[in-house]
Formats: sequence, structure tokens, C-alpha cells
Amino acid sequence: MLMLTPAALEMARALKRRERDARRGKLATERAERLTDAMAARMRAAFAEGHAASLFALEGPFRHAIRSGLCLQGWKWDAADEMAAAMVAEALRKAGVKRPSWNEGQPEWTIESGALIEHTRCQRCHKPLPEGHQKFCSSICKRSHHSRLSALRHADAETAIRMAIRLD
Repeated sequence: MLMLTPAALEMARALKRRERDARRGKLATERAERLTDAMAARMRAAFAEGHAASLFALEGPFRHAIRSGLCLQGWKWDAADEMAAAMVAEALRKAGVKRPSWNEGQPEWTIESGALIEHTRCQRCHKPLPEGHQKFCSSICKRSHHSRLSALRHADAETAIRMAIRLD
């Protein structure tokens, strides 16, 4: 019978571990692929059926579910959150979603030209609009509104938060 030295046994074990880890990596890749495909399909279906207002509606619940599952498997929170974010981002990519910029997400941006939306109140002070005015009751309100939006867009994080909760 052939006897292996301790060093040879360790080399054989290391080879088996590498082969096993390679199989696990492939399985994990296939599993992640199936999961992201399923998430993308569910996002599209929920949006098409009217259960979600946008394709991003399930982003938070999916990220939470994946992260909590990984944490229960022993992953550290940061690593689990990073993996969950990457998987949800891949699902969104597969669903064909392009994330809008911050400006594109604002109400002023979403009203397309030619859309017949009747405003009855000033966007700035909320007083009734005078006859012939479409969005602001005066040029003062218009300038004030636009200067505040500009300040918000160009503010650093702390200043933007203070402005949003109206401390400044």
C-alpha cells in the first residue's frame, strides 16, 4: 500500500479544496444568475400589472431580503449589503432600467412640454394663481423658487439636508 507523506497529504487536500471551491463558485454564480433573472422578471411583471409605480419599486425589498438571507448564513452585514446591492443592480440592468439623475427625479422635470396640467396654486407660496400665470404668482416667487433649486443642486450634503428640512 502506498503511504503519502504529511506534505503530500496536505497537497492532495489543498487540491480537493480548490476543486470543491471552484465547483461552489460555479454553483454560486449560476444561483446568482437565476436569482437576478427572477428578480428582473418580477420587477417587470409588477410594473406591467400596475402593482409597482416604477421598475425601482422592488429595489429596497429585494435588497433587504438578499442581505438578511446572507446575514443569516453568517455573512458580515457590510459584505452582505454589498453583495445584495450588486445583485439588485444586476437585476435592474437585466430589466433594462436606466437610473434617472437626481434632477430627472424632481417634479419640475417630470412634467413634459405640451402636457396639459393645470396649476391652480403658486409653486412657491401656494397662493391662488392670477389669471394668465401658469406656475408662479409673481416673478419674485419664480426667481426665489429657481434660486433655491439651484442652491440645492450645488450644495454639499450637510447644507442640502439643512435646506431640505428648512433650517437654512
